Amino acid sequence: MATSSATAKALSKEQIVAGFNELRQQQRMLASRISEIEMDMKEHDLVIEVLKGVDASRKCFRMIGGVLVERTVGVVLPGLISNREKMKEYTESIRSSLEAKGKELNQFRETHGIQFKADDSKEEKRSDSSQKPGDRQANILANV
Repeated sequence: MATSSATAKALSKEQIVAGFNELRQQQRMLASRISEIEMDMKEHDLVIEVLKGVDASRKCFRMIGGVLVERTVGVVLPGLISNREKMKEYTESIRSSLEAKGKELNQFRETHGIQFKADDSKEEKRSDSSQKPGDRQANILANV
């Protein structure tokens, strides 16, 4: 613990802000990736529902790596179901990474005494309402 407090004092305000912003950016990227995968899962669900009502020997086309390939529904449907399950598992693993990143972010915030102006009293919020949104980054560190 002594080394972490020594490291915290050795970092400048700019380095602390940069580290905090980096962690927040990583957290946003994970959330964005989850959103993308969930949209793909919804598309898979739609296609799976349509293909379940179709004869298994019927011809269909599937895009694989940018190439349109002719297959039968009986071949494509199990692959789609399998891909959807893999996406679900991957989303769950990214969610756990997102939770871990959130904990890391909170720990970093506590370690370096980072406070947002939004965390302060309502009176200060009213005075900050005239401030530009881009100025919030400058107000991240209040107790450093």
